Amino acid sequence: MIETLPAPEYVAAFRISGTLHSADYDVLIPAIEAKLEHNEHIGVLADMAEFDHMTPAALWRDLVYAVSKLGEYHRFKRAAVIADKRWIENTTKLADKLFPTTEMRVFHHGELEEAMRWVAGFRSDLIDSGS
Repeated sequence: MIETLPAPEYVAAFRISGTLHSADYDVLIPAIEAKLEHNEHIGVLADMAEFDHMTPAALWRDLVYAVSKLGEYHRFKRAAVIADKRWIENTTKLADKLFPTTEMRVFHHGELEEAMRWVAGFRSDLIDSGS
């Protein structure tokens, strides 16, 4: 299941819990696209502390969407992942190396506020001015 979390207008933030299904991408993809439509650069936060697994159809939608964005990865400035599962941490660290235009960082359960501050921090111009 995907729940959209409150975030700055240039951050797409989600809580992903239980089993992720293909239909969940009907929420996730339009939310990310809306952020990209109104912002040259965005951050993405995924709270996956309660995530269990994804169906094969969900994995397929994830891969298809990721491939469709290949030419735009430079627009994704930061990605924060909240997770305590080792495989999610390792996947995030690997992705950080594979996609050098996107800075990625792992946070742990209970660190949502810290993760949100960090992922939004690439826009220090807005944070510093109070916008």
